[in-house]
Amino acid sequence: MKRQIITNCNVFDGKHEQLKLHSHIIIEDNLVTEISSSDVSAENFDEIIDAGGRIVIPGLVDCHVHVALTGGGSEMECMRADETAVRGAKNAEEMLYRGFTTVRDAGGLVWGIKHCIDTGYTIGPRIFPSHSGIGQTSGHCDNRPGAASMRTLTGYMSPVMDNKIWILADGANEVLKAARDQLFLGASQIKLFLGGGIASVFDPLYTVQYTEEEIRAAVQAAKDYGTYVMAHLYTCESMQRAVRAGVMSLEHTQLMDDETARMIRDNGVWVCPCPAFAEDSMMDFISTEDMQKKYRIVKQGVEQQTELIDKYHLNVVFGTDMATNKYFCEEHQLKDFGTWGRRYGSFKTLQAATGRAHDLFKLSTYRNPYPEGKIGVLEEGSFADLLIVDGNPVRQVDLLTDKNNFRVIMKDGTIYKNTLHNEGV
Repeated sequence: MKRQIITNCNVFDGKHEQLKLHSHIIIEDNLVTEISSSDVSAENFDEIIDAGGRIVIPGLVDCHVHVALTGGGSEMECMRADETAVRGAKNAEEMLYRGFTTVRDAGGLVWGIKHCIDTGYTIGPRIFPSHSGIGQTSGHCDNRPGAASMRTLTGYMSPVMDNKIWILADGANEVLKAARDQLFLGASQIKLFLGGGIASVFDPLYTVQYTEEEIRAAVQAAKDYGTYVMAHLYTCESMQRAVRAGVMSLEHTQLMDDETARMIRDNGVWVCPCPAFAEDSMMDFISTEDMQKKYRIVKQGVEQQTELIDKYHLNVVFGTDMATNKYFCEEHQLKDFGTWGRRYGSFKTLQAATGRAHDLFKLSTYRNPYPEGKIGVLEEGSFADLLIVDGNPVRQVDLLTDKNNFRVIMKDGTIYKNTLHNEGV
């Protein structure tokens, strides 16, 4: 058994604003076994890390990424499956070096990448996979190259769809089978597309996608396997239909109104608002005039969305919707902490990226691919996924926008970055 100790640290546990001061953390193999401020002998440890009075926080959790969506729309349409896999593995590695020790993948065939990470062939965060995102014909994930294109016996005429990043299913029976296929592949939750999107060409933002019967089919399949459905949507009608049908995690939601926010609260549904996609800087990555019009509509809803989330104390988790190429992800994933901090405050943002994700993952029950330890918190029984940081992100979360402030990155008891220059003993 490998034993490590982090001494001289202050601990943010992922739940409480108050730090555990003057503490030490004992790690045995890949689990935290003790966090205490009592005296402890530094003998009989394989490695001692002196945090120098710094704050230790749980490894960050991004609850909305697309690891295998590794380029813009036109770029992905020219990409073979093997290139997608290599790029996705690189995306995953770089997310870990940004401090994200766990991610929830919101659509994309990531089983191979996840398996290679979990078995040590490559490095990256823990992945809660949805596998293929499921959507309707003429919906957000219908990536056929033109309005007149038709499905043929040879496939969807779209590499994105041939690679099963998205799949189409129409009618309750097709949706049920598609959801079960993802569960067969090991999905920890099911991802549906229930409305229009900014980045898609042929589905207007206002569209409501999937009937309640179709949504219920996916919800039932997920429920039968002990898990839940997450859904892409923007409009109130889409959100209300999703909640009525039993969807438990709503992604984006920028156009919510008071009635919808109340409904979300009353049903205990989670929200992953991805607010940075309504920032002005995103205009540089939106290619067509039609997409820019949809972006402006979404942007107009963000202020009200923020107010309603605060007013009704909605269950919120941190998510960035990181996708496309490595340069985009590198520039924007950590910058989102600045956006979140301005909208929700430092403590709530950090909590959303740690302890609240821990609470959300409970919905996966026995579909949780990592049941041996706790994720998103620092307490006895947690995985040894943690960061030692300069400054106090509980009070100033935008410190996390600069990865140079991460002095130590540890996942599963393994150190991937250490600029404290301590010697093991």
